[in-house]
Amino acid sequence: MFLKSIEIENVRSISLYKNQFSKGINLIYGKNGVGKTTILEAIHTLSISKSFRSGNRKNMLKNETDFMSIVGKFSDNFIKKIAFRKNLEKQKIMLDDTLITKLSDLIGVFPSIVLSPEDIDIVSGGNQTRLTYINKILSTISKEYLINIAMYNKILKIRNNLLKNQKPYNEVIIWDEQLVPIGVKVWQERKLFFKEFLNEFNKTWKNSNLNSDVMLDYKTTSVTDSIKFLDILSEGFEKDSLRGFTGFGPHKDKINFFVNNIDIKNQASQGEKKFFLTLLKITEAKLVYTKTKKRPVLLLDDLFAKLDKSRGKKVLNLIEDGYQTFITTTDNTVDTYFNNFDKVNFMHLKKENTCFAA
Repeated sequence: MFLKSIEIENVRSISLYKNQFSKGINLIYGKNGVGKTTILEAIHTLSISKSFRSGNRKNMLKNETDFMSIVGKFSDNFIKKIAFRKNLEKQKIMLDDTLITKLSDLIGVFPSIVLSPEDIDIVSGGNQTRLTYINKILSTISKEYLINIAMYNKILKIRNNLLKNQKPYNEVIIWDEQLVPIGVKVWQERKLFFKEFLNEFNKTWKNSNLNSDVMLDYKTTSVTDSIKFLDILSEGFEKDSLRGFTGFGPHKDKINFFVNNIDIKNQASQGEKKFFLTLLKITEAKLVYTKTKKRPVLLLDDLFAKLDKSRGKKVLNLIEDGYQTFITTTDNTVDTYFNNFDKVNFMHLKKENTCFAA
Protein backbone atom coordinates (compact mmCIF):
# COMPACT_ATOMS: atom_id res chain seq x y z
CA MET A 1 0.00 0.00 0.00
CA PHE A 2 1.40 3.38 -0.94
CA LEU A 3 0.07 6.91 -1.18
CA LYS A 4 -0.35 7.84 -4.84
CA SER A 5 -1.60 11.40 -4.40
CA ILE A 6 -2.87 13.92 -1.92
CA GLU A 7 -5.11 16.97 -1.95
CA ILE A 8 -4.82 19.38 0.98
CA GLU A 9 -7.15 22.30 1.53
CA ASN A 10 -7.04 24.95 4.28
CA VAL A 11 -4.45 23.25 6.51
CA ARG A 12 -2.22 25.70 8.42
CA SER A 13 -0.69 28.04 5.81
CA ILE A 14 -1.75 25.87 2.86
CA SER A 15 -4.79 27.04 0.91
CA LEU A 16 -4.63 24.30 -1.69
CA TYR A 17 -1.97 21.73 -2.52
CA LYS A 18 -2.20 18.77 -4.87
CA ASN A 19 0.56 16.37 -5.85
CA GLN A 20 1.39 12.84 -6.89
CA PHE A 21 4.04 10.71 -5.21
CA SER A 22 6.35 7.84 -6.03
CA LYS A 23 6.39 4.57 -4.11
CA GLY A 24 10.04 5.12 -3.13
CA ILE A 25 11.69 8.24 -1.69
CA ASN A 26 9.87 11.56 -2.04
CA LEU A 27 12.14 14.48 -1.16
CA ILE A 28 10.48 17.80 -0.33
CA TYR A 29 12.98 20.64 -0.46
CA GLY A 30 12.30 24.30 0.33
CA LYS A 31 12.85 27.22 2.64
CA ASN A 32 11.34 27.41 6.10
CA GLY A 33 7.68 28.38 6.18
CA VAL A 34 6.63 27.08 2.75
CA GLY A 35 4.59 24.16 4.14
CA LYS A 36 6.94 21.15 4.03
CA THR A 37 6.08 19.92 7.51
CA THR A 38 2.38 20.60 6.90
CA ILE A 39 2.40 18.11 4.03
CA LEU A 40 3.82 15.46 6.36
CA GLU A 41 1.22 16.40 8.99
CA ALA A 42 -1.53 15.91 6.42
CA ILE A 43 -0.21 12.46 5.49
CA HIS A 44 0.01 11.53 9.16
CA THR A 45 -3.56 12.75 9.70
CA LEU A 46 -4.72 10.20 7.12
CA SER A 47 -3.00 7.59 9.30
CA ILE A 48 -4.32 8.40 12.81
CA SER A 49 -6.59 11.45 12.34
CA LYS A 50 -4.30 13.99 14.02
CA SER A 51 -1.03 15.85 13.67
CA PHE A 52 2.23 14.54 15.09
CA ARG A 53 3.00 18.02 16.44
CA SER A 54 1.73 17.63 19.98
CA GLY A 55 1.30 21.31 20.79
CA ASN A 56 -0.53 22.12 17.55
CA ARG A 57 -3.00 19.29 17.02
CA LYS A 58 -6.06 21.47 17.48
CA ASN A 59 -4.76 24.33 15.35
CA MET A 60 -4.40 22.73 11.92
CA LEU A 61 -7.30 24.69 10.45
CA LYS A 62 -6.04 27.58 8.35
CA ASN A 63 -6.69 31.01 9.87
CA GLU A 64 -9.90 32.74 8.80
CA THR A 65 -11.36 29.52 7.34
CA ASP A 66 -14.04 27.24 8.76
CA PHE A 67 -13.31 24.03 6.84
CA MET A 68 -10.31 21.82 6.09
CA SER A 69 -9.91 18.73 3.93
CA ILE A 70 -7.22 16.10 3.35
CA VAL A 71 -7.83 13.41 0.74
CA GLY A 72 -5.33 10.68 -0.05
CA LYS A 73 -5.59 8.17 -2.88
CA PHE A 74 -3.80 4.83 -2.57
CA SER A 75 -2.54 1.91 -4.57
CA ASP A 76 -4.07 -0.94 -2.59
CA ASN A 77 -6.30 -3.95 -3.11
CA PHE A 78 -8.69 -2.92 -0.31
CA ILE A 79 -8.54 0.82 0.38
CA LYS A 80 -8.43 3.29 -2.49
CA LYS A 81 -9.12 6.54 -0.63
CA ILE A 82 -8.96 8.02 2.86
CA ALA A 83 -10.63 11.39 3.41
CA PHE A 84 -10.37 13.56 6.51
CA ARG A 85 -12.61 16.60 6.69
CA LYS A 86 -13.19 18.97 9.56
CA ASN A 87 -15.14 22.15 10.27
CA LEU A 88 -15.41 24.25 13.42
CA GLU A 89 -17.75 21.76 15.08
CA LYS A 90 -16.90 18.22 13.99
CA GLN A 91 -14.71 16.01 11.86
CA LYS A 92 -15.49 13.18 9.46
CA ILE A 93 -13.24 10.34 8.30
CA MET A 94 -14.09 8.19 5.30
CA LEU A 95 -12.46 4.96 4.14
CA ASP A 96 -13.62 4.84 0.55
CA ASP A 97 -17.38 5.22 1.07
CA THR A 98 -17.45 4.02 4.70
CA LEU A 99 -17.74 6.51 7.57
CA ILE A 100 -15.34 5.80 10.44
CA THR A 101 -16.90 6.28 13.87
CA LYS A 102 -14.06 4.90 16.04
CA LEU A 103 -10.40 5.86 15.87
CA SER A 104 -9.44 2.20 16.42
CA ASP A 105 -11.01 1.43 13.02
CA LEU A 106 -8.58 3.81 11.33
CA ILE A 107 -5.35 2.98 13.16
CA GLY A 108 -3.39 0.36 11.27
CA VAL A 109 -5.11 0.87 7.92
CA PHE A 110 -2.36 3.19 6.65
CA PRO A 111 0.44 2.99 9.26
CA SER A 112 2.98 5.80 9.41
CA ILE A 113 6.27 6.30 11.22
CA VAL A 114 7.20 9.91 12.02
CA LEU A 115 10.59 11.41 12.77
CA SER A 116 10.20 15.05 13.77
CA PRO A 117 12.44 17.50 15.66
CA GLU A 118 10.13 17.10 18.68
CA ASP A 119 10.93 13.38 18.83
CA ILE A 120 14.40 14.05 20.18
CA ASP A 121 12.71 13.95 23.60
CA ILE A 122 12.46 10.18 23.18
CA VAL A 123 16.22 9.96 23.76
CA SER A 124 16.80 13.25 25.63
CA GLY A 125 13.66 13.58 27.72
CA GLY A 126 12.06 11.81 30.64
CA ASN A 127 10.85 8.26 31.02
CA GLN A 128 7.19 9.10 30.35
CA THR A 129 8.06 10.21 26.82
CA ARG A 130 9.70 6.86 26.13
CA LEU A 131 6.75 4.93 27.54
CA THR A 132 4.39 6.98 25.37
CA TYR A 133 6.53 6.14 22.34
CA ILE A 134 6.45 2.40 23.10
CA ASN A 135 2.69 2.52 23.74
CA LYS A 136 2.19 4.14 20.34
CA ILE A 137 4.13 1.41 18.53
CA LEU A 138 2.32 -1.38 20.36
CA SER A 139 -1.05 0.24 19.70
CA THR A 140 -0.24 0.24 15.99
CA ILE A 141 0.69 -3.43 15.83
CA SER A 142 -1.91 -4.73 18.30
CA LYS A 143 -5.51 -3.58 18.53
CA GLU A 144 -5.84 -5.56 21.75
CA TYR A 145 -3.00 -3.55 23.27
CA LEU A 146 -4.57 -0.31 22.02
CA ILE A 147 -7.79 -1.18 23.85
CA ASN A 148 -5.99 -2.41 26.99
CA ILE A 149 -3.64 0.55 27.43
CA ALA A 150 -6.49 3.01 26.86
CA MET A 151 -8.59 1.26 29.50
CA TYR A 152 -5.65 0.94 31.89
CA ASN A 153 -4.91 4.68 31.68
CA LYS A 154 -8.58 5.52 32.15
CA ILE A 155 -8.91 3.41 35.32
CA LEU A 156 -5.54 4.62 36.60
CA LYS A 157 -6.70 8.22 36.28
CA ILE A 158 -9.83 7.42 38.30
CA ARG A 159 -7.75 5.65 40.97
CA ASN A 160 -5.33 8.57 41.23
CA ASN A 161 -8.20 11.03 41.63
CA LEU A 162 -9.60 8.93 44.48
CA LEU A 163 -6.17 8.88 46.12
CA LYS A 164 -5.78 12.66 45.82
CA ASN A 165 -9.18 13.10 47.46
CA GLN A 166 -8.21 10.78 50.33
CA LYS A 167 -10.99 8.28 49.62
CA PRO A 168 -11.04 5.09 51.74
CA TYR A 169 -9.76 1.81 50.35
CA ASN A 170 -13.21 0.27 50.09
CA GLU A 171 -13.89 2.82 47.31
CA VAL A 172 -10.51 2.29 45.65
CA ILE A 173 -10.48 -1.51 45.60
CA ILE A 174 -13.42 -1.54 43.19
CA TRP A 175 -11.14 0.06 40.60
CA ASP A 176 -8.10 -2.01 41.60
CA GLU A 177 -10.00 -5.17 40.71
CA GLN A 178 -10.53 -3.77 37.20
CA LEU A 179 -7.02 -2.31 36.86
CA VAL A 180 -5.12 -5.46 37.78
CA PRO A 181 -6.09 -7.93 34.98
CA ILE A 182 -5.64 -5.24 32.33
CA GLY A 183 -2.26 -4.27 33.78
CA VAL A 184 -1.08 -7.88 33.61
CA LYS A 185 -2.02 -8.04 29.92
CA VAL A 186 -0.17 -4.78 29.23
CA TRP A 187 2.97 -6.17 30.88
CA GLN A 188 2.75 -9.44 28.96
CA GLU A 189 2.62 -7.69 25.59
CA ARG A 190 5.38 -5.24 26.52
CA LYS A 191 7.78 -8.03 27.49
CA LEU A 192 7.30 -9.80 24.17
CA PHE A 193 7.60 -6.52 22.30
CA PHE A 194 10.90 -5.48 23.89
CA LYS A 195 12.48 -8.84 23.17
CA GLU A 196 11.61 -8.54 19.47
CA PHE A 197 12.34 -4.81 19.24
CA LEU A 198 15.78 -5.17 20.82
CA ASN A 199 16.66 -8.00 18.46
CA GLU A 200 15.64 -5.96 15.41
CA PHE A 201 17.33 -2.79 16.67
CA ASN A 202 20.61 -4.65 17.20
CA LYS A 203 20.47 -5.84 13.57
CA THR A 204 19.79 -2.32 12.33
CA TRP A 205 22.61 -0.88 14.45
CA LYS A 206 25.02 -3.55 13.20
CA ASN A 207 24.07 -2.78 9.61
CA SER A 208 24.97 0.88 10.19
CA ASN A 209 28.63 -0.24 10.41
CA LEU A 210 29.33 1.66 13.64
CA ASN A 211 31.98 0.16 15.90
CA SER A 212 30.02 0.57 19.11
CA ASP A 213 27.78 -1.50 21.37
CA VAL A 214 24.18 -0.52 21.97
CA MET A 215 21.62 -1.53 24.57
CA LEU A 216 17.93 -0.84 25.12
CA ASP A 217 17.29 -1.42 28.81
CA TYR A 218 13.72 -2.20 29.87
CA LYS A 219 13.20 -2.27 33.64
CA THR A 220 9.90 -3.49 35.01
CA THR A 221 8.52 -4.79 38.29
CA SER A 222 5.87 -6.74 36.43
CA VAL A 223 3.93 -9.58 38.00
CA THR A 224 2.09 -12.25 36.06
CA ASP A 225 -0.29 -13.13 38.87
CA SER A 226 -3.34 -10.89 39.31
CA ILE A 227 -3.74 -11.79 42.97
CA LYS A 228 -0.15 -10.72 43.72
CA PHE A 229 -0.67 -7.47 41.81
CA LEU A 230 -3.82 -6.75 43.82
CA ASP A 231 -1.99 -7.51 47.07
CA ILE A 232 0.79 -5.06 46.17
CA LEU A 233 -1.75 -2.31 45.48
CA SER A 234 -3.50 -3.09 48.77
CA GLU A 235 -0.24 -3.03 50.75
CA GLY A 236 0.82 0.24 49.13
CA PHE A 237 -2.52 2.01 49.53
CA GLU A 238 -1.54 4.19 52.50
CA LYS A 239 1.67 5.36 50.80
CA ASP A 240 -0.19 5.95 47.51
CA SER A 241 -2.85 7.92 49.37
CA LEU A 242 -0.26 10.16 51.01
CA ARG A 243 1.48 11.01 47.73
CA GLY A 244 -1.71 11.12 45.67
CA PHE A 245 -0.78 8.70 42.89
CA THR A 246 -0.31 4.99 42.20
CA GLY A 247 3.27 3.85 42.74
CA PHE A 248 3.11 0.41 41.14
CA GLY A 249 2.03 -0.79 37.72
CA PRO A 250 2.97 -0.72 34.02
CA HIS A 251 3.01 3.10 34.08
CA LYS A 252 6.11 2.86 36.31
CA ASP A 253 8.19 0.83 33.83
CA LYS A 254 11.52 2.43 32.89
CA ILE A 255 13.37 2.52 29.57
CA ASN A 256 16.98 3.59 29.07
CA PHE A 257 19.23 3.72 26.01
CA PHE A 258 22.98 3.05 26.15
CA VAL A 259 25.86 3.25 23.68
CA ASN A 260 29.11 1.69 24.89
CA ASN A 261 27.55 1.48 28.38
CA ILE A 262 27.00 5.25 28.47
CA ASP A 263 23.47 6.61 28.94
CA ILE A 264 22.71 8.41 25.69
CA LYS A 265 20.38 10.86 27.44
CA ASN A 266 23.15 12.71 29.25
CA GLN A 267 26.38 11.92 27.42
CA ALA A 268 25.76 11.85 23.66
CA SER A 269 26.08 14.75 21.22
CA GLN A 270 23.06 16.09 19.35
CA GLY A 271 24.20 14.31 16.20
CA GLU A 272 24.61 11.00 18.02
CA LYS A 273 21.17 11.35 19.58
CA LYS A 274 19.58 12.15 16.23
CA PHE A 275 21.25 9.15 14.60
CA PHE A 276 20.18 6.82 17.45
CA LEU A 277 16.62 8.15 17.25
CA THR A 278 16.49 7.68 13.49
CA LEU A 279 17.56 4.05 13.84
CA LEU A 280 14.83 3.57 16.46
CA LYS A 281 12.32 4.78 13.88
CA ILE A 282 13.68 2.51 11.16
CA THR A 283 13.47 -0.43 13.58
CA GLU A 284 9.91 0.58 14.39
CA ALA A 285 9.02 0.49 10.70
CA LYS A 286 10.47 -2.99 10.29
CA LEU A 287 8.62 -4.33 13.32
CA VAL A 288 5.32 -2.81 12.23
CA TYR A 289 5.74 -4.47 8.84
CA THR A 290 6.62 -7.83 10.44
CA LYS A 291 3.56 -7.73 12.70
CA THR A 292 0.94 -6.23 10.39
CA LYS A 293 2.25 -7.25 6.94
CA LYS A 294 1.81 -3.59 5.97
CA ARG A 295 4.80 -1.42 5.17
CA PRO A 296 4.35 1.89 7.00
CA VAL A 297 5.08 5.14 5.25
CA LEU A 298 8.14 6.94 6.67
CA LEU A 299 7.70 10.67 7.40
CA LEU A 300 11.14 12.12 8.12
CA ASP A 301 10.84 15.81 8.90
CA ASP A 302 14.09 17.79 8.59
CA LEU A 303 15.97 14.49 8.47
CA PHE A 304 19.46 15.81 7.80
CA ALA A 305 19.50 18.50 10.51
CA LYS A 306 22.21 17.69 13.10
CA LEU A 307 23.40 14.70 11.06
CA ASP A 308 26.80 14.95 9.42
CA LYS A 309 27.04 13.72 5.86
CA SER A 310 28.46 10.35 6.87
CA ARG A 311 25.55 9.60 9.21
CA GLY A 312 23.06 10.99 6.71
CA LYS A 313 24.30 8.56 4.08
CA LYS A 314 24.16 5.66 6.55
CA VAL A 315 20.52 6.44 7.32
CA LEU A 316 19.58 6.49 3.65
CA ASN A 317 21.34 3.16 3.09
CA LEU A 318 19.28 1.62 5.90
CA ILE A 319 15.96 2.69 4.38
CA GLU A 320 14.89 -0.21 2.21
CA ASP A 321 13.40 0.39 -1.22
CA GLY A 322 10.12 -1.18 -0.12
CA TYR A 323 9.23 1.70 2.21
CA GLN A 324 7.53 4.75 0.77
CA THR A 325 9.43 7.63 2.35
CA PHE A 326 8.84 11.37 2.63
CA ILE A 327 11.82 13.51 3.62
CA THR A 328 11.78 17.26 4.15
CA THR A 329 14.93 19.38 4.11
CA THR A 330 16.25 22.91 3.71
CA ASP A 331 19.70 21.63 2.68
CA ASN A 332 20.39 22.68 -0.91
CA THR A 333 23.24 20.15 -1.20
CA VAL A 334 21.06 17.21 -0.20
CA ASP A 335 21.41 15.49 -3.58
CA THR A 336 24.98 14.52 -2.59
CA TYR A 337 23.62 12.33 0.23
CA PHE A 338 22.00 9.93 -2.24
CA ASN A 339 23.74 7.19 -4.21
CA ASN A 340 20.96 7.20 -6.83
CA PHE A 341 19.41 10.64 -6.78
CA ASP A 342 17.83 10.00 -10.19
CA LYS A 343 15.43 7.57 -8.48
CA VAL A 344 14.29 10.18 -5.97
CA ASN A 345 11.03 12.04 -6.54
CA PHE A 346 12.40 15.54 -5.94
CA MET A 347 9.87 18.27 -5.15
CA HIS A 348 11.06 21.85 -4.82
CA LEU A 349 8.34 23.43 -2.72
CA LYS A 350 7.75 27.16 -2.97
CA LYS A 351 5.15 29.34 -1.33
CA GLU A 352 3.11 29.63 -4.49
CA ASN A 353 2.85 25.79 -4.67
CA THR A 354 0.81 25.75 -1.48
CA CYS A 355 -1.73 28.25 -2.77
CA PHE A 356 -2.56 26.54 -6.05
CA ALA A 357 -2.29 23.06 -7.51
CA ALA A 358 1.32 21.89 -7.80
